[in-house]
Amino acid sequence: MGIFILGGIVFLVAFTFFKIAAFRKTSNENTWRKLALVALIDYLVLVIGTLGTGILFMTLYSMGHPG
Repeated sequence: MGIFILGGIVFLVAFTFFKIAAFRKTSNENTWRKLALVALIDYLVLVIGTLGTGILFMTLYSMGHPG
């Protein structure tokens, strides 16, 4: 259970730093909509990737430890 909590924390920290970097690169107020859309798409991609990786690792773990 601890590995999942740690993975969630790492995910949130990485996503936050990524969005801070994107915010610093934009100075125009009209780009807020674009940033929000990009943030939503990034979030969805990261969540799907995290879930997919978790399923892959659990499948490999189950195959390696039968019974």
